[in-house]
Amino acid sequence: MSKIDLTNYKEKVENLFLLRRAPSQFKVFTFLLESGKIMTVREIAEYLDLTTKAAERAISKLVDKGLVLRSTFREASYNVDSNKILFSE
Repeated sequence: MSKIDLTNYKEKVENLFLLRRAPSQFKVFTFLLESGKIMTVREIAEYLDLTTKAAERAISKLVDKGLVLRSTFREASYNVDSNKILFSE
């Protein structure tokens, strides 16, 4: 691994550890990781009993951190792929 790859990897691991400080983000991340599904913001909010706005904010921050991915198969949908999270830029 190059120095850049290690820096990106370290940043993503740190983001994972910091999720405990953000309950909605932690809830959304673990739900998507465990379910393995591609879901919309509204679906995630319904499953987790969050407001759509709270789910939207959590997902936006998780996408910015590289922990949740926008789906290429379904518009306005998100998922978690553990391999892509840790081993891609």
